[in-house]
Amino acid sequence: MTRKHMTPSLFASQEPPEPAGTHVIRVALASAADTEFDYLVPDALWPVEVGRRVEVPFGRGNKPEVGFCVESDVATEKAFHGAGGKARLKRVARVLDDEPLLGPDLMELARWIGEYYVCPLGQVLAAMVPGAVKRAAGVRKQRCVYLTASPEEVAAELRSAKQKQIVNFLSEREAVTVDAAVEVDELVEAVDCRPPVVKRLAEKGIVKLAVRKVLRALPVVPESMANPEREVVLNADQQHGLERIVQQIESARFGVTLLHGVTDSGKTELYIRAIEVVVAKGKAAIVLLPEIALTAQTVQRFNARFARIAVMHSGLTAGQRNVQWQKVRAGETDVVIGARSAIFAPLPNLGIVVVDEEHEPSYKQDTVPRYHGRDVAIKRAQLAGAHCILGSATPSLESLHNSRTKSSFTLVRLPKRVMDLPMPEMKLVDMRAREAVADRLDLLSRPLVQHLTETLARKEQAILLLNRRGYSNFVFCPSCKHTLQCRNCDAALTFHKTPRTTAPMKTVTGRHMDFGYAICHHCLAKTLVPRNCPLCGKAMTMIGLGSQRLEEELAARFPEARVRRVDSDSMASRDYYRLLKEFGQGRIDILAGTQILAKGLHFPNVTLVGVVSADTCLYLPDFRSNERTFQLISQVAGRAGRSEKHGTVFVQTYFPDQPTIQFALKQDFEGFVREEMKHRETCTLPPLWRLATVVMRDETYDRLEAAANKMRLRIDDAVARHGLQVKVRGPMPAVISRIQRFHRLQIVVQAPTPAIMGKLFADLRTAPPIRPAVKIAVDIDPVNLL
Repeated sequence: MTRKHMTPSLFASQEPPEPAGTHVIRVALASAADTEFDYLVPDALWPVEVGRRVEVPFGRGNKPEVGFCVESDVATEKAFHGAGGKARLKRVARVLDDEPLLGPDLMELARWIGEYYVCPLGQVLAAMVPGAVKRAAGVRKQRCVYLTASPEEVAAELRSAKQKQIVNFLSEREAVTVDAAVEVDELVEAVDCRPPVVKRLAEKGIVKLAVRKVLRALPVVPESMANPEREVVLNADQQHGLERIVQQIESARFGVTLLHGVTDSGKTELYIRAIEVVVAKGKAAIVLLPEIALTAQTVQRFNARFARIAVMHSGLTAGQRNVQWQKVRAGETDVVIGARSAIFAPLPNLGIVVVDEEHEPSYKQDTVPRYHGRDVAIKRAQLAGAHCILGSATPSLESLHNSRTKSSFTLVRLPKRVMDLPMPEMKLVDMRAREAVADRLDLLSRPLVQHLTETLARKEQAILLLNRRGYSNFVFCPSCKHTLQCRNCDAALTFHKTPRTTAPMKTVTGRHMDFGYAICHHCLAKTLVPRNCPLCGKAMTMIGLGSQRLEEELAARFPEARVRRVDSDSMASRDYYRLLKEFGQGRIDILAGTQILAKGLHFPNVTLVGVVSADTCLYLPDFRSNERTFQLISQVAGRAGRSEKHGTVFVQTYFPDQPTIQFALKQDFEGFVREEMKHRETCTLPPLWRLATVVMRDETYDRLEAAANKMRLRIDDAVARHGLQVKVRGPMPAVISRIQRFHRLQIVVQAPTPAIMGKLFADLRTAPPIRPAVKIAVDIDPVNLL
């Protein structure tokens, strides 16, 4: 089902004559059009290969649109020319790329993503190529010159000593082709002449001037991180695991290894050894990390072991991103390290894909196309006939289930830490007990404070986790129960403190709380916070806790300690590499922050970890809240005791008897999985069934409700016509029922297999648009239901 764009011949006489063209290409537009269109290519622009971008006229107004060529030289009889040949194709206006940006393997992957994640192909292709590459960021044009003949052949035509010097210089540099040409500025400086001398030689045909594009190579790994690494000797578990992985690689067939290793069991070393095997065979690797800007140590380790490495993530400048991408496409790299979008790196010879911390929800893209980096990594490895390694200390239930049910998956365990180091001691603090805290507003319990004091006295370090940004998660009036809400969203505002650089503000609404503002974490709206309630006039207070408040309490209790906060707010303006280096050198005593701290950090001097509030996401209205809580506690606990120094973990909670908390304290992953899978099976939830959400939003609720009801009827009709085994719930309000002034309703769809889910949405895509028109977002395999 492909509709092709046409222009009625009625208007042909109104347009100027167009250049002839006999070739037709199929174009996927980068807009939201869920189809492809045929265009005629003028002979002057031919050939246009698959993967190149073109600019084409679109719609009644012939608005210029950018799209990707997805099929080249379409047979004339298969191209859309309208009924009876009375309509004709529009023509490509211009070709934007000198060569294809995406090869056949990535084009095939894009089609799979478009079909599986219910996304227009053009939007998928646009997301696969970095914006910096499309804009040619960091590219400068360089004027260069080269010889057209030998010095002996042109000696009679040389009129001056400078001309002879130029010819001899180019001859010595063997600058006889465009690729070997010398930059004009360099030539002028070397022979001490003026540019007109070169120009006169070009007019005689003795030399030729050319323009070539040059990428400015900028470092992507700070030199401070590039430290030599000691030689690592594998223990018995690592050696056995590596043998099994290498066996899979040697088979030259697609396969997936789920590497389930406890924290500090040496998973990264196995990644490196496996990649060395692949590189020795002349192939390359992609390594995905959940947040590349926050895993500097991993980048350091790979940079020390591989000479040809590329790093791709959003923390680079546009010029750096383009340089890295061009290096990859040119085959000048053996290892590509990056966040989820690095899976689209244009490697010509992919041999292995590694997904570190594969359970992390940050691998899921929350905008179109809503793909999951881990699942796309597996698919790309399959298309390339490569091997895929998924590594985690707390694997997702989806990957664990696949390892038990699919023949292409292999489970490899690393049950012990390297050097047989013991796991940290886990201690529970019941925050309801009177002896736990001196004041009910304290964030830190007495046992944690005491142990932290002892840790600092021994010159050891600590990490404290509080997985909530800001200072206070809502502002509340205890008198009339009024809560400060966002005007655009159905959500409470979070108070953030700012440095005390200005005097307290006073407006027509009265005095405001000093040195801070309230922000909505959904729409980013900010507002000042009144000291007195706007409804009853009584004093407002701040309820809840955040990482800013934790930092403040630590500074008050331990004034001599060097404390740094690590969250997405503080890291926006701080050099994270520098901070990690200072912590590793012992110039910081306590790192306090959000879940960023749970990922990929290895500091031997950290002996204490405190989970300040283990309940933060435990009771969110999401079926994965138990799994997330267990993973977060286990991951951050693994930062402690990574040397011969004993590690201790304090878990503070108001729900000490909750099963997830108990399993995490006992470090009983298998027990947690058994208990959690019982609930998932009862409710037909992932990984046993597949899940999808259709979220519809509009600023007018009545219009939204009408459209949502029509969508439900359309889904029910498709299920009935095809006899699909599908459960449908809704339309119902989303957990956050209004964001950015848009009301939100959602329909939840459950199916036992991906094939059934795919058949349902393939049918829905053939239907005409929903009327009344509202915004619709389909999310296949969502990682949360908020």
